[in-house]
Amino acid sequence: MTKDSTDTTITHKAILDRAKQDALDAMPAMPMRDSGMDWESYIQRLEDLDAFEIAHESAEWDWVIYYHRAMQVCQAVDSATLHDAESQWLDTGGLEAQIDSFGLYEFAGQLAYWIVSQAIAEAVEECREELLEMANDKLEQMESE
Repeated sequence: MTKDSTDTTITHKAILDRAKQDALDAMPAMPMRDSGMDWESYIQRLEDLDAFEIAHESAEWDWVIYYHRAMQVCQAVDSATLHDAESQWLDTGGLEAQIDSFGLYEFAGQLAYWIVSQAIAEAVEECREELLEMANDKLEQMESE
């Protein structure tokens, strides 16, 4: 889901909030009926989610693709998060994958992408765990009735 957030101040909390919304948007719809088969199917759909695939598909935020916003993303996170993003970037080819000119702004865009991707992947995992717990509780409740 594309969001226009040009008037949003980029903070670490804003990054996490936006990642959480992307994660919620990626979750499968809950069953409309209270049947065991529907809840089992829902649980399977949750278990089949690939957090990193969802993150990759969702991470093209305006905060990543515009250099000045990418710089703000990099400035908004703590140094450990920034170092993790740099490690991920290097592990996936880093500078070797770059052609043409590559400078500070391009590097910030790459790091912002990894920061956002990781935030989305973690949010997907958290949402999935919460929904799996709720769905399993619902299924157990139905079986005990």
